[in-house]
Formats: sequence, C-alpha cells, structure tokens
Amino acid sequence: MGHAWSSLPTPVVSAVISAAVALVVAVVAPSLKYGFDKRFHRRKLDIEYTYEQQKELRNRIALYKGLLLETGGALRNRLWNFLKHEGHGWLRMRGSCAESGYYLRSFAYRILCLVAACRLIERQALYVDSVVAAPSDRRFLEAMKLNIAVWTRADLYAGLPYDGGRNDDHFFRDQLTDMADTLYQDGRLLSFTEFSRRLAENDDEYRTVFVFLNGAGRQERNRFRFDRLIAVQLVLLATLNRFGYAYQQVSFDRFGAVARACEHPVVLANLCAMTRELGLDEEKGFRQMLTAATATATTTGH
Repeated sequence: MGHAWSSLPTPVVSAVISAAVALVVAVVAPSLKYGFDKRFHRRKLDIEYTYEQQKELRNRIALYKGLLLETGGALRNRLWNFLKHEGHGWLRMRGSCAESGYYLRSFAYRILCLVAACRLIERQALYVDSVVAAPSDRRFLEAMKLNIAVWTRADLYAGLPYDGGRNDDHFFRDQLTDMADTLYQDGRLLSFTEFSRRLAENDDEYRTVFVFLNGAGRQERNRFRFDRLIAVQLVLLATLNRFGYAYQQVSFDRFGAVARACEHPVVLANLCAMTRELGLDEEKGFRQMLTAATATATTTGH
C-alpha cells in the first residue's frame, strides 16, 4: 500500500491530500466552531450573571451599611464608657424596664439597633446569589454574622462551667433577632423616645435584654456576661476598623486595652476560633483583634 501510494505522481498525491484536508475541515470545523461558540457564550453568560449579582448585592448592602456603621459606633462608644464606669452600678433595673434609668434603657436600645441593622443587611443578601459575591462584600456579610453570633453563641464559653441550654449569659438567637426586628418599622429604626414608649406599653417585650444587662460587671461569681460584652466590643472595634468611616478607626492599643479587661482569657481564645471559622482572620481590624486577644491569653498563662 505504501509502495502504491509512493508510486503515484506528485500532483495526484497533492490533490488527494488537499481533498482530504478540505473534507476534514468541512466536516470537523463546524463542530469545533459550534463547541467553541457554545463554551464562549456560556462563559459570557456566567460573567454577566456574576457581575449583575455582585452589583445587586453591593447596592443592597449600601442601603443599610451607613445604618450599621452608625449603630455600631454608638454601641462601641457605650461599651467603652461602660468599661470605664462599670463599678458605678448604672446597669440596675428599677422595678420595670420602663422605670429603669436612662443608662440601662439606652444600652438595651443600642444593642437592639445594632442587631436590627445586621439583620437588615443579612436579609438583603437573601435576594441575590451571595455565593458569587465579591470578596470584600462576602467578608462584610460574614462580619454581620459574627456581630450577631458574639451575642448568641454559647460556645463562646467553651471550657467554662456554663449551661448553654439556659440563656443567663447569652441570648437565644431567635429571641434576640425577633426583638431587634421590631425596632425597624416603616423604613426606619424607632427613635429612643419611641422605644421608651413601647417599654411603657409592654414591659415584657424587651425584658430579656434588660435582664442580661442588669447588674453586669467585673468579677461576678459564676457569671460570664461581662466577658461577652468584652467580646462584643472587640468585634465592633474590628468591624469598624475594617469597614467603618475614617473617624471610627482606632489604634491597636485600644484592642489591647479591651482584651486585657477580659476576666476569663479562654473566652478570647473562643472568640478567635469563631472569627477564623467565618474566614475573617486575614481582614484588617480582625487581624488586630486576633493579635490582641492572642497576646492577652498568652501573657495570662491560660
């Protein structure tokens, strides 16, 4: 066969090869082009989908990010004030919630406002495919989860004699979020005056928050809520240092000062684990928090 092929005149061989190539091109090329075009079109649709979803998520986050930063800053400032003055006994209920002093009522209000803002942002993410979110937006959503989890997760006390089935020193998530959700009405958060009016109308509606805060302070026997407030403050510092306005940024020393106030350093270790679990450990602000918390736990020998 090879001898017969080689014996053919060169023009004939060239003509046969050209015909074969033309046949292959005529048959195979359209299939290849179709496959390429199909993959290109699918890829184009994927890129357009991702872009549209990322844009939609960013727009939805922007609706409430300012609210989150304002409520987070207000609570952070109150927590910092509390650390300096907790020995004054300002967190004392006076009979009913409505009859309690301004300090306690406004403290409860600021907690619920922050949780309400986090909830508004979380719900916006339900309407878009957050799986394809831009990295910065995904981290922002994870920060919202941490800002709620630091109030509600009983494992913040892992290693301590705490009964997670009770909510003495933490909140059940559904109870906390249900209370917070009531503060957002008609496209806005209730004012403090409106909140106080609701207390007067229904003293039990927000009682869980008041009971949690009532009498909180350092060195409580068999209580760990003070350390939860420390953890909340650290998370707020980290959140605002990463996502907040320039005027909300604080130095690393502030993280260290708050961390050193923790009565049980194992709480700091558990907070670090929660932060890493949500993938926030490489983010500015949260890195500062982790460094301060780890250094404090190490130097205390726990």
